[in-house]
Parts: sequence; C-alpha cells; structure tokens
Amino acid sequence: MNHSTFKAALKLKCPKCGKSDLFSDPNPYHFKKLGDMPVVCSNCSLPFTPEPGFYYGAMYVSYAVTVALSVFNFIWVYLIWGFVVVPYLVINSILLIVFTPLVFRYSRSFFLAMVFGVEEAARKKQRH
Repeated sequence: MNHSTFKAALKLKCPKCGKSDLFSDPNPYHFKKLGDMPVVCSNCSLPFTPEPGFYYGAMYVSYAVTVALSVFNFIWVYLIWGFVVVPYLVINSILLIVFTPLVFRYSRSFFLAMVFGVEEAARKKQRH
C-alpha cells in the first residue's frame, strides 16, 4: 500500500482517487447508516464492494485493531494502578464499545485499500 492509498484510507476516502467518501453518512454514530456505502466511487468508478462478502476480510483487520487497543489499554491501566483485573475490564469494555463504529469503518477502509494496493501492484507487474 503506497503513501497516498494509506492516506486515503485514513481519511475514509476512495483508495484509487482519494476524493470520494467511502461512507454515505460521515457520522459513524448514526447506527442505522453505519455501513452504508455507495456502490462505486463517484469520481473514478472504483467499485466499493467488488464481490459479495468482500468485507468479511475486514473482520481480521478489526480483530487486530481491537487486540491492539486492548493491549494499549492494559499497559496504561497497569502503569497507573498495577495489575488489577476489574478496572481494566470495565475501562477496556467501555472504550471498545465507544470505538466500535470507528473500528468498523476504518477496518473496511484499510481492507479495501490493502486489496486495491495488492491488485494495483499485480497490474503493474503484468505490464512490465
């Protein structure tokens, strides 16, 4: 994944052109529209769902992000209070629940960007 594709993923934009929004509603806390995405990019026509079930792979990205957040939470709770299970579980649960819509959207964005980056690299390799 090149720099501009990564930057587009961070901004929740199309990984190809970096201009169109990946999600119809910019607010991830409008739960009824959390996963609503246009079918294709309005600028470059890149399909945002190339095949049925495409975003099942984003679950692995989401899992990795959730584990990373949980480890980060454990470290700072440990540094403040030492090894205490209940405060960690309470704090971690609250933070994960609050950040779930963001994790969902960024997981989709990074998964689409990774797949796009791999496909672009394969196309360039075939041309040469």
